[in-house]
Amino acid sequence: MPSIDKYIENKDFVAWALGDDSFNDYWKQYLDQHPEESEDIEAAKSFVQKTSVKDPYFSVQREKELWDQISAKVVPSKTTKTVSMQWWKYAVAVVVLGFIASFYFLYFVPSNHVEIAHKGYTKDVDLPDGSKVALNAESTISFNKSEFSKERLIELKGEAFFEVEKGTLFQVQSEKGNVTVLGTSFNIYSRNDKWTVECFSGKVLVEDRAGKSVTLTKGEGVAYKDGDFVSLNTKGKLPSWKQGIFTYQNETLEEVFQEVQRQFDVRIIYKNPKVQHLRFTGTITNKSLETTLEVISKTMGINYQINKDKKEVEISM
Repeated sequence: MPSIDKYIENKDFVAWALGDDSFNDYWKQYLDQHPEESEDIEAAKSFVQKTSVKDPYFSVQREKELWDQISAKVVPSKTTKTVSMQWWKYAVAVVVLGFIASFYFLYFVPSNHVEIAHKGYTKDVDLPDGSKVALNAESTISFNKSEFSKERLIELKGEAFFEVEKGTLFQVQSEKGNVTVLGTSFNIYSRNDKWTVECFSGKVLVEDRAGKSVTLTKGEGVAYKDGDFVSLNTKGKLPSWKQGIFTYQNETLEEVFQEVQRQFDVRIIYKNPKVQHLRFTGTITNKSLETTLEVISKTMGINYQINKDKKEVEISM
């Protein structure tokens, strides 16, 4: 049992074991990198799949049912000492909490299909209507797969480039507002308080939550600032992130390093908080962490130290 704890306590693993294929790429790569854990992973999947409830509604009764079923699977032998019993109670509690989280994810929005690009990775997604989506790192889309042909509606968190097949209205919802098209290609960035939309072909309608809207055609873009749309020039046939290029104009290092964290799946640690507020103008890529840090450090006059074991980068003045 201890060897599979780290999996069954991971809500993403539980969702994957229960059939959510949006995590397939991540766990396939994990297995490729850790082949020695394959037996434990299979054992954990089997454990998760054998624990089920009679209906998807999660209630106190369903929680009790989970407790009963999981407890039955981890009952220690008669010779187990009292100290071990305490450990088993702790293990069971952790497992149940994991299941509560996963059942909320899986059942409270049962019709939605989710696609995720984890930190350090991008992901290409083919939609049911033939349209294509490219997800930047740490981005998510969700949509109703079974009803998509009738209602082409997608929710986005993060950044994505869309190539939309002609057809009925196609709408992308994000925190700040919606983008509606018929058939076109466009990019949306929606993170924290920042929202930008760029049109690369066709025509798109951008509308905020207050109903204020603007129509974009090829080569046009907008950034949403303080409740208004500010025009941007859009160049090329694809957004620069699709080529692994990120260009900044007087942006804070905090925002730049947030993208570094997404692209390379590392954690940035600031030894001096003032570093975050420095302004950076320049271009970086996602090809090499060391090269990217060199460009930033030489431009800004700061220092960095990489801890590969912990996947951390310390930044200092």
